[in-house]
Order: sequence, then structure tokens, then C-alpha cells
Amino acid sequence: MQATVSDEAVLENLEVAIVVIDSDRLIQRVNLAAETLFEQSRNYLIGKHVSSLIPLEQVSKCIDECQSHDSQFTLRELSLELPFRETLVDFTISSLSTNMGSQKSVLLEINSINRISRFMRENNQMERVNSFRLMMRGLAHEIKNPLGGIRGAAQLLQRELEEPDQVELSNILVKEADRLTRLVDRVMGSRESFNLVPCNIHEILEHVVELVTMNAENQIQIVREYDPTLPEIDVDREQMIQAVLNIVANAIEAQQENSAGAKIGLMTQFERIVTINQKAHRRVLKIRVWDEGPGVSSQLSGLIFDPLVTGKPNGSGLGLSITQEIVQRHEGIVQLDEYQGRTCFSIYLPYPSLEKSRIN
Repeated sequence: MQATVSDEAVLENLEVAIVVIDSDRLIQRVNLAAETLFEQSRNYLIGKHVSSLIPLEQVSKCIDECQSHDSQFTLRELSLELPFRETLVDFTISSLSTNMGSQKSVLLEINSINRISRFMRENNQMERVNSFRLMMRGLAHEIKNPLGGIRGAAQLLQRELEEPDQVELSNILVKEADRLTRLVDRVMGSRESFNLVPCNIHEILEHVVELVTMNAENQIQIVREYDPTLPEIDVDREQMIQAVLNIVANAIEAQQENSAGAKIGLMTQFERIVTINQKAHRRVLKIRVWDEGPGVSSQLSGLIFDPLVTGKPNGSGLGLSITQEIVQRHEGIVQLDEYQGRTCFSIYLPYPSLEKSRIN
């Protein structure tokens, strides 16, 4: 006997946001994707007038037509104001034929163009970074062999040299060979297996705050917006500390010319139905790290996670690349975003399953 899939299951698994309104334009029903788009729970959304969420005249006119006649409209690339951001969306607005009478319920299908563009951007980014990293690892392997020879030769010279100045020069050779070896190892990336354990993400963030403020020369203001209801998530604690620390350290360095000191924002929230690397995740932890620095130049914005790409005069260009690799190994992604006019890095970490993440 073949199992059947309920209409409810199909609706909840759609990546398109679904909103059903009645003849009075009150919201009757939404799906998970709509909750994610509007960043509100369905308990909050149901019963609200649709104009409070979608105050667009074009949409209102189409709803009028759909309620008066059996009609369907498609609106492309409309700007929709959301509580914390603005996004481009496509609308499909149609009458629901199940209703009788002159006034009908209306179905709104809302497709976020930003989600599509983000998917394409992260897919291209991951392909480019993986190709670049593969090339760098091959190059790094070829570099490490002669570096070992240089270090060994310098150590042999030390045994033969008697002049202090010459001994010091050979010590410099050994130290520089070791430094370059460490740099090559960082380019190649960590191959160690992760030790995944349930962690409180806020404890990890607070540990990073402690690290960056402990020896800070200038004042650092931390703005916290944590969701205390978030369940623990399985991560490698030490690796995740390093990933977040790289972003926060960059944010502080970007504001070093600010006489008032650095200002860093740390936010956590829960998101539903997020596609990462062509895989849809029903439940995702999102971490935002924002700052009030000058931002990332348009020339670097698409390359910021590539190894050895940096906008800092003395930067190695490895911090964000390492962060991206750590997060990707957790099946997540890091994105450069904008939050209320500020530079923002968003980390997306999927919960592996409903049972494991202990979400009610």
C-alpha cells in the first residue's frame, strides 16, 4: 500500500511563502516559509490585516480584482519592507475557487528574490573557494618540501658557525622557515576531525567577547540581542570560537580609527527553511555579527572569503577563509550582509534534526 502525503505536509515544506486571506483581508493561514519571510510566528500573523504586512498598492489592487472575479496576477521584483530589512519579492495572487459568493478568499504566493540570489551567490562562492583551496593545497605541498630543506640547512650551519652575528642570521632563517610553514598549514586548512558536542551558542559568543575585551587598548561596546529560547546545537566548540573570533577581530580592527572605540553587535535567532549548498534545512541557527566600521569595498565584497584576499595593508587574507571553512564543515555558510546600514556577517548553522535539536 503506497503512503500518501497530506496537503498540510506539502504546504509546510514549500520554500515559497504562502498567505491565505479571507474576504475581509484578514490572514487565515500561513506556512513555515511565510513565518521565515516575515520573521514572525503564525500565531502572530493569523488574524492580522494583510495591509499591515504588505502595504503595497499594486498588491491591494490585485486582491480587489481577485475578490471580485476569478483572477490571477503575477507581480515581479517588488520591494517589500520587513521589520528589520527590505527585500525584493515576486508575488502570485489568485482567487481561491473553493469559496462561493461575490467575495472570495485570496491566495498570495511570495517568492523572495533575495533568497534565490543568495543561493546563487553562495553556490558560486563555494565552488570558487573549493577550487582555489584545492589549488593552494597543491601549491602548499610543493612549498613545504623546500622549506624543510632550508630549515635543515640553516640548522647545520649553526653547528659550524662561531660568530654571534652569523649564528643570529641562521636563527632568523630557522624562525622564518617555521613561520612560513605555519602559514602554509593555515592555507591548507585543518584536516582534524571535529569533536561535535551540544553547545550553548551564547556561551561561545560570550567567550569570544571575553577574549577580545581582555587586552583591548580601546573601549569596545558590545550590543547583545540574544534569543534565550534557542536550544543547544552540536558544534566543535574550539573551532566555532575560532570562526566567530576571526569575524569579531576583523570588526574591531575595522574601527580602530574610531576615537569613541569599537561597537560590535551580536545577535542570535532561529530561522526556518533555509537552503545551504543546495540542501534545504527546516531549522537553522543564525548568528549576526555587525559593526559600525567603513564596510567592505564593492571590489572585495564578492571575494572576501577567498584565501589570501584582504583589504588590510598587513592582513594575511586567511581569517575569513578559515571561518568559512569551519562553518562549511558544520554544513553551514557565512554571508556578508547589511543590517540596518551596518556591515554584517551572518553565520547559518543547521540543526541536524528535530529530535537532536530538541525544538518543541
